[in-house]
Amino acid sequence: MKTIYKYKVKQEEVVDVEMPAGARILTAKALGAHVWVWAIVDTEEKGREKRRIAVLKTGQEITANIDLLLPIETVQFGGGELVLHVFEYPAD
Repeated sequence: MKTIYKYKVKQEEVVDVEMPAGARILTAKALGAHVWVWAIVDTEEKGREKRRIAVLKTGQEITANIDLLLPIETVQFGGGELVLHVFEYPAD
């Protein structure tokens, strides 16, 4: 069965998030003090995979190859006092 799950993401340049294999990431948003990513998942899928997410602050020096990152969403905290840009690393 397909459903939408949410996953809490640490505010770091490289974050591995475990999801059912084949999950499709939809968006990222700020909820409370955390960044969350929503994905469509197959609840009957037994396989798991780690999806590599990047959360980058505006003005932060980026060490990752930005040309490889796939944009998900930009999220804001405190009315724009903190702006984070959420990306996914492509699958290996």
